Amino acid sequence: MKKLAILPLVAVLSLSIFSGNKAEAAINNKPGDIIITKSTAGSGIVGHSGIYIDTTHILHTSGWKSEPYPRVLTESEWHDRYAQSKVVRPDSSTIGSKAAEKAKYYFKGKTIPYKITSNPTNITNIYCSELVWYSYYKAGKTFKTRNSSGNFYQPTDLVTPYNFIDSANVDYNNFSFIDNTW
Repeated sequence: MKKLAILPLVAVLSLSIFSGNKAEAAINNKPGDIIITKSTAGSGIVGHSGIYIDTTHILHTSGWKSEPYPRVLTESEWHDRYAQSKVVRPDSSTIGSKAAEKAKYYFKGKTIPYKITSNPTNITNIYCSELVWYSYYKAGKTFKTRNSSGNFYQPTDLVTPYNFIDSANVDYNNFSFIDNTW
């Protein structure tokens, strides 16, 4: 008798724990969310970034020979490639939606070659964090970064993926961490 009473309780507890973990891991992403990973490095830059263009698709440019131009990945494809990621979101959903629209307009399906350059407003060539930065720039939000003196300015040189997860930059630009765990 006791074994029968315990079995349903174990099943209910197992379901609750599984459901709880699944719910805790789930993020309701929004257009304009910026996703950054530390799971890659190349050309002297650590990390990689992309922008959500809707709730489940990320636009990025990898620089891989097999993907020379900007490309859309599903969340699953992103996480299969880049196991560890953080997500930041603008406090204004309007600006996030505008940035997602600008990302689609300027980069989705375009043949813009990958190349790291030192002018983020010139998109003759594009790299991952420049794609994200430029999408916000064209949406009317200049994501400013700190210089070595601690002053914030519009980047005129390299924009790195880690610029988007620097706590001071996040706060200054009115963004928030949605997922801040590697």
